[in-house]
Amino acid sequence: MKYEQDRNASGEILRLVIQKMAGHSAAFTPPTFAVWYEFVTGINPSLSEAIDNLLTRSEPLCDDKIEKLYAKYVSECNLDVQRVLREDIQKLLRKLTQSTAETDKQAHQFGNNLQTYGDNLKKNLDAANLGSLIKTMADDTDKMRGSMDNLQSELVSSQQQVEKLHQELQRARGEAMTDPLTGILNRRGFESMSSQIFNDQSTLKKGLCLLMLDIDHFKKVNDTYGHLFGDKVIRTIALTLKSKVRGQDLVARLGGEEFAVLLPETDLSGATAVAEHIRQSIERGKIRRINSQEQTAGVTISIGVAAYSKGIDVISLLDQADKALYDSKNTGRNKISVYSQQEQVAV
Repeated sequence: MKYEQDRNASGEILRLVIQKMAGHSAAFTPPTFAVWYEFVTGINPSLSEAIDNLLTRSEPLCDDKIEKLYAKYVSECNLDVQRVLREDIQKLLRKLTQSTAETDKQAHQFGNNLQTYGDNLKKNLDAANLGSLIKTMADDTDKMRGSMDNLQSELVSSQQQVEKLHQELQRARGEAMTDPLTGILNRRGFESMSSQIFNDQSTLKKGLCLLMLDIDHFKKVNDTYGHLFGDKVIRTIALTLKSKVRGQDLVARLGGEEFAVLLPETDLSGATAVAEHIRQSIERGKIRRINSQEQTAGVTISIGVAAYSKGIDVISLLDQADKALYDSKNTGRNKISVYSQQEQVAV
């Protein structure tokens, strides 16, 4: 669950959110509230960083900025996708409402006709009039049956369309949490998926470790071979990471040339072994340049490893692994460092 605050806590958050919103020009809309709610609670680090940067530059949060923040950091799918889905649902509802209204109108008329037929049957009708009445009743019954058949068909079609819209929404949510360059999780997707793991106490008891990885001298790679080759390096490393972990592990590109791998049910020694296997695979690898047979070697990565300890959240674990990564990059690169409370231990 994304919002876990109880009534008392959320009431206090509400007070703080209103104070924040009052200081800016954006309208008091649900997206505005959601943006400030997640900022005040600190549950969305990427959003908090973006807002802090805006506030540091003394930029007021107007409707346009709020909309962009909501679309990028809060919404599970972008606003354009939401608009299209909303329009499709409205069309579906209008069509279904129209079909239901027409069937209801015919049903009402059919009911009135049945009452009239009943009254006529009480009369002493001759054979000709009785035959005419029966034919009229049969015709009306056929019309009513046809109307009900049409409504049933509309309901079946509507059910299929709703399922299709649901699939489109799920796909849009997946795209919102996926890095388009590599196809692995982006930072939002990583934080969302990892929060589920952190809420599973049985998994945490079996051990949990995090790897933070950064491509060494990536700017030099871009400057030497061009950004297209740089993108290929990023994609290759993403594929390598996915091939070296299990299905339950999370692999994400956090931004730029930085990656994360979350390893449930893994102790520190196991995580270090995985990290070393990844490091060696990338160090030995060769990547062919685009539109060329030339193969380039020498791409390496630095890795930081941190193990879960009771009471910390995913943001704290990211921070610990990042500190270990920083130590790897500052003591020679192409190596692994393990976070400890006292010091980072190089491997």
